[in-house]
Amino acid sequence: MEKKSYLEKDQLNLKLFLILNRCGHSVNKNIYPIFKKEHITEAQFYVLELLYHKGDMKIKEIVEKTFSSGGTMTVIIENLSKEGYIMKKQDEADRRASLISITSKGTYLVEKIFSDHVNNLDKVLSILNKDEKENLMSLLKKLGKAQ
Repeated sequence: MEKKSYLEKDQLNLKLFLILNRCGHSVNKNIYPIFKKEHITEAQFYVLELLYHKGDMKIKEIVEKTFSSGGTMTVIIENLSKEGYIMKKQDEADRRASLISITSKGTYLVEKIFSDHVNNLDKVLSILNKDEKENLMSLLKKLGKAQ
């Protein structure tokens, strides 16, 4: 079989894309056990953490902040609600909408997990110094804004 050849810029773009994906998987692999231990998914934790730090939100706002799809978020919200971590209530300002709020059980879970999560992130990201982290954040933000 003949090896495919690509333009240098295409090879670089393909390699960068692969490295970004592998990096994301590697970081997630190191972070996931904390959530698994508590029988929740990363996505569920991120919703709880968002509500914990930002307060009540409409589902649409949660979808936008977590970059999820509406269908996926509906399942996440239903599962968190079943477990008693969140509750839906009618938005007094817009009776057609529901607000999602974290319950005391959800607050307890976030507080239980959060310090381990922060410590784990510190361990995973300690390979980078402060300047490297800030530079990487800047570059990733720039890349994230590409159309």
